[in-house]
Amino acid sequence: MRLTQKKTEQILIGILGQQGVPLIEELMGKENVSEFDLAIRTKLDIKVVRKLLYILYNHNLVCFNRKKDKQKGWYIYYWTLVPESIKFSYFKSRKSMLERLRGRLEEEEKELFFVSPDKMTRMNFDDAMEYDFRCPDTGDLLMQDDNADLIKQLKIKIKTHEKEMDMLIASRHARRKNVRIKKKEIGEKKALKKKVAKEAVAKKSIKKKVAKKPTTGEKTA
Repeated sequence: MRLTQKKTEQILIGILGQQGVPLIEELMGKENVSEFDLAIRTKLDIKVVRKLLYILYNHNLVCFNRKKDKQKGWYIYYWTLVPESIKFSYFKSRKSMLERLRGRLEEEEKELFFVSPDKMTRMNFDDAMEYDFRCPDTGDLLMQDDNADLIKQLKIKIKTHEKEMDMLIASRHARRKNVRIKKKEIGEKKALKKKVAKEAVAKKSIKKKVAKKPTTGEKTA
C-alpha cells in the first residue's frame, strides 16, 4: 500500500501539530534542505525550526547531513524525510487505533451504560450506581443507554481498519521480500566477482609457471 502525501502529512502533523505544517510542506519531496532555508521559507524562527526538526528526528522520521561553512566556521544541517520510517509510524498508528476500537467494542458489548436526559453525561453501571443512578451535574435520573447503533458503527470502523491493516501488512511483507532478494542478488554478484578475480589470479600464476618452464630442446644446466 502506497503512503500518499496526504497520509504522510497527517502523520507528521499529528506529531508536530498545526505549527509544523509550513515545515512539513517544505520538506515534502525534497532532500538535504538547509535548516536556514527552511526558516526563511516557513518564516519561522530558526530556533523553532530546529525544535520541530529535532522532534521529528527523535521519532526517526528525518535524517540529516552536516557540512561546515568554510567562511563562518560553523556546521549547517541539511534535513531529509525518511519515507520508510514514516510508513512504519503510520502502520503503528493504525494498529494502535484498531486495538482501541476493538477494546471499545468489547466494552460496549459487555457493559451497561447510563446517560442523563440531556445526553451530556454517560457512565457505566458501576459508576452510575455510585451516584444512585443520578447525574452528578444536574441530579436528573439516569437512563439506560441503547448503544446498538454505536456498536454497529464500531464494527464498521473495525472492519475498515482491518482491511487497511491487511493491505499494510501485505505491503510490508512485499517490501521485506524485495529487500531479501536484492541482498541475495548483491551477495551473489560479490561472490561471482570474487570467483572471477580468483580465477584470473590462478590463470596468471599458471602463465608465469609455463613461461618459466624450459621448452623442448632447450639445454638445461
